Amino acid sequence: MPRLAVALTGAVLAVLSALPGAALATTPGHWDPVTSADGENIDQVGTLRTPDGQLHVIWHRKTPGDSANADLMQTVIAPNGTVGAPQTLVSNWAGIGDPAIVRASDGRLLVVAAAQRSTDSSDPIQNVAQWTSSDGGASWALSPADVATGAGFSDPIGAAIGSDGATPFFTWSTTFGLFVHRGTDRAAASGNFHDAAGLGCCGYYPGVALDSTAGQLVVAWYALVSQGNGVYAQQVDEATGNPTGSLMRMPGTADSVSPLQRVGVAARPGKPGVFVVYGGGGVNETKVLLWRFGAPGSTELAGGAALLREPAIAATPDGRLWVAWTFKDRIYARRSNPAVTAWGATTSIPAQKGTGTVFKVALDAQAGVLDVFGAFAPTAGSSVQTWHSQMQPGLTLTASPSKLKAGGSAHKVTLKVTDAGSPVKGATVKLAGKSGTTGAAGTASFSLGPLRGAQLLRARGTRAGYVAATTSVRVVKR
Repeated sequence: MPRLAVALTGAVLAVLSALPGAALATTPGHWDPVTSADGENIDQVGTLRTPDGQLHVIWHRKTPGDSANADLMQTVIAPNGTVGAPQTLVSNWAGIGDPAIVRASDGRLLVVAAAQRSTDSSDPIQNVAQWTSSDGGASWALSPADVATGAGFSDPIGAAIGSDGATPFFTWSTTFGLFVHRGTDRAAASGNFHDAAGLGCCGYYPGVALDSTAGQLVVAWYALVSQGNGVYAQQVDEATGNPTGSLMRMPGTADSVSPLQRVGVAARPGKPGVFVVYGGGGVNETKVLLWRFGAPGSTELAGGAALLREPAIAATPDGRLWVAWTFKDRIYARRSNPAVTAWGATTSIPAQKGTGTVFKVALDAQAGVLDVFGAFAPTAGSSVQTWHSQMQPGLTLTASPSKLKAGGSAHKVTLKVTDAGSPVKGATVKLAGKSGTTGAAGTASFSLGPLRGAQLLRARGTRAGYVAATTSVRVVKR
């Protein structure tokens, strides 16, 4: 199955600086390879964390010794970031696209991908193939025939399990529309969301997620259409796989450009809402926007610079959201509070040493750690490889007052440490050579002075599991 690679144009190139060496997989910013080193710049992994904490990464590669054919692979990553050895699901197929992996309520793992087993036209697998594991990914069984048709050469596929905990929904795009297929009956018609809305050509990079509290399945995708380029989203009728409700374009994405990876869509376990992340600000991509499906407006999580690219999203077990994106030589991320009403500090890590271009970003969120995947091309060469790292949430440190007058008696300064607006107890704070520990309110107070002359007093807050925060107190002359 031929796959069209994205050209390495100046519009998508970003020269990345080298990453300082790190010895442990758990160190944020240390990268370990996941896929083979001969990939293409359109390759995207599928990820799923199972209840045992293991992160399953599904990907494809060129068959060793036969680059015209493809293998489907699985790599399992431990919660601490240790990357396991790759496992081959199938080998030497005529073509395999970017896969998706989901988990049914009975524990079965399902992998789907646009795939062609052979060039024999009588082969029953020529379109969308499915693999099932009933033992947590230790072994896999291939469905005897396509589970959906009409996918053509679509890449990638998105997938989600419906409200019943058992029925899979697959989504893909072609020049003929944006499709959602319900279940695994290849004879069942797939819903064409473009035809239903009169959009015509063309849709790209769909993602799908389920709000389990409302029973609301939502598909989101980028559309290059005469009605206006942008990210569109619509609810899926779970009884048919057809569109229902109103077609919506994500606020702030008018005249935007394609993300070149799956549109970031996420739902929170046991909590309401389906959330979509995307780049806004038109062709210059100057914003990273978060939108809750159905909301009248979006939230800006980053802005002020051009080429904020590859936005991705993931939900934590307690309902927080992580959003990440790339800018020049780094991958940036922010984490919300559990209600998704406030956001913590932005943190960042450099790309893998020797990277010339970042093409894709994918995320999976644990309780206190973000697992990050980046598809990197080296400075010298065009092959692409996906690597794994981890990130931690960032603290925010504020000082009150933040400005003092020199001379006089002692001054009281209170430092407050927060995480997405919530106080952080037990953080160590330092100011002007003094140290303290925050209480339940996230605060610690210091007595300073008398202070002589204009100066800048540096403050720092730290706590295990977080990226440190800094601020300053300015001392001015009377």
